[in-house]
Amino acid sequence: MKLAILLLFAAQSLHFDITDARGKKPSGVSIETGDADPDGWFTLKVVAKSKHDAVLIWPFDSKAKAPDGPGAIPAIAIEPGDRRASGNGAVVAAIAAGALLGSRHEAGIDFGPAIAKLSASTDPFEKGVGLLYANKPADAIDPLGHALRERERQLTRVPSEIYPAAMLYGKASLEAGKFDEAAVAFLKAMNQRPSDPAARKGRAEALIKAGKADAARELLESHEQ
Repeated sequence: MKLAILLLFAAQSLHFDITDARGKKPSGVSIETGDADPDGWFTLKVVAKSKHDAVLIWPFDSKAKAPDGPGAIPAIAIEPGDRRASGNGAVVAAIAAGALLGSRHEAGIDFGPAIAKLSASTDPFEKGVGLLYANKPADAIDPLGHALRERERQLTRVPSEIYPAAMLYGKASLEAGKFDEAAVAFLKAMNQRPSDPAARKGRAEALIKAGKADAARELLESHEQ
């Protein structure tokens, strides 16, 4: 059964909507997929056919799973040192979200000043990421929750968009003391990546702080079995 599932994953073809530092479609840039893990997530590698290199900054950890319908997977690849990237909110939010979730990218640019401006963005994801990065989790809850709901309501649900939004919303809720909301958010992340240790650890921590230590223990023990 496992072999059949892995063969199914291998047969799937992922399609990407790649944009660059300007928010435009770059020429000569493509994404190759590696092997799929047991949850169906593929490792990604950006390939630049021009003389310039490209860094894949979104999906934030260079992993993607096939969407549940037609449509491409959003991806951002920028040329290292391209200063135009600091003026693109989507690029800046991708860099900040990656840092918050433990994936830092060497893009050759100081994004600090640009990240500081994200909290004024009208885009919920950009705003929420900026506030959370600025250590204002209580203020980040509403925009990140809105961003997560937007991604969940898409006609084609894209796991590589839902998972980080759920993780960031869970992180903001946990740090703001909204433990039940955090537990639900991390569960949504686990639904996208059942084997993911970060989502499982986040949910267990939220359950413990919500006074549900037994549920947290069952969660951790179920993974060990």
